[in-house]
Amino acid sequence: MPAKEHAAIIARAEPSGSGPSTKEAAPSTSTSTKEDLPPWVRREKERELQAKEGSKGKLPWGVCLLGSVLVAIAATGSIFEYTDGNAVFGVLQPDNPLWAPVLLFMAVTGYPVAGLLFKAGVDGFNEDAERQDRLDGYLPGDKDQ
Repeated sequence: MPAKEHAAIIARAEPSGSGPSTKEAAPSTSTSTKEDLPPWVRREKERELQAKEGSKGKLPWGVCLLGSVLVAIAATGSIFEYTDGNAVFGVLQPDNPLWAPVLLFMAVTGYPVAGLLFKAGVDGFNEDAERQDRLDGYLPGDKDQ
């Protein structure tokens, strides 16, 4: 007894007026935009743009954060050296008339400078993160928005 073959027919009903004859998509004749480019091409163009713009006198965000930590440690150390009566970096002895002004200057100006460096580092990191998110397609819009 031979095996019987079964054929299945699958059909889909569409509402009237929505068939392919009424909605034919015309090919796009516009020039390629940022969204049309693959991610690796967009990254390469972004690198070229950054190379043309330069750093505009800004420190990299990592250097700002490292500088912030070092300046905060130096300011804290200056307070301890002043209260303990130690020499400044082993060079400027407590009997020198410049000992107290140097330590107080470092302590008073160190924390605001550390704060500014920290803010610059965090802002720089956020700019880089947003730029990378735009390149990866997570954030819509241009760099100016």
